Amino acid sequence: MKSLFFILSFVISVHTFAFENDIYLKAGINMGVGRIGTFEIEPGDDDKEIAAHNYFGSYGFNTHVGYRWKRYELSASSTIFFGKVNDLSFKVNDNKFTGSGNYQNLMVYPTLKYFIPWEPLNSWRIAAGVSPIFSQQTVRLKEFISTGPFQGNKFKLTYDSVGWGVSLGFEEHLELKEMHPVYIEISYFSLYSVKSYLVDTTDPTKTNILSSQTKENDVGAETFMISMGIVLF
Repeated sequence: MKSLFFILSFVISVHTFAFENDIYLKAGINMGVGRIGTFEIEPGDDDKEIAAHNYFGSYGFNTHVGYRWKRYELSASSTIFFGKVNDLSFKVNDNKFTGSGNYQNLMVYPTLKYFIPWEPLNSWRIAAGVSPIFSQQTVRLKEFISTGPFQGNKFKLTYDSVGWGVSLGFEEHLELKEMHPVYIEISYFSLYSVKSYLVDTTDPTKTNILSSQTKENDVGAETFMISMGIVLF
């Protein structure tokens, strides 16, 4: 009888682990592989696809502030990552650019996650999430060729973008958030531009927009990312 009571207590404790009905702050690092390029209509296809694209590796940081229930979690999240791109072809109004530079992507988004009841690994839970994405992508041009009057290396291309993301990850199934559970997550993000800017960065204290264009589906980006971090409090 004592053995049976011990087994039942252990099983119940495993399934009641993890903090819930509480707010939290999580933060971590991320690494990924992505591509960015112009949308073009393929012959025989009415849908736009990323045609002229550039693949690149990236690294960055992520933070999440949210509230957790027993099976659900809602958070306000942000992710920033950096990379280098080469031989990109872009257009802002009538100015065409082909060049290389440093890439930066800042994304902010709400995330709704569901913790799957199935727990194949002891003390770990599986979570699936979905997010609408709001993003600002920037390419700081180091060298480029322009069909317009712009010369030099003090320019950046900025794209306001929207999109969506999905994620699947594991988090330690600990009793208290003060025990600082760790998490690891695989995510996919898809973005398309809604407005583009050409900015002169000669004077870093001023924002000198030389040209802008409101045009949807001009530039697209996709990223596969691995994130890992810890619940801080």
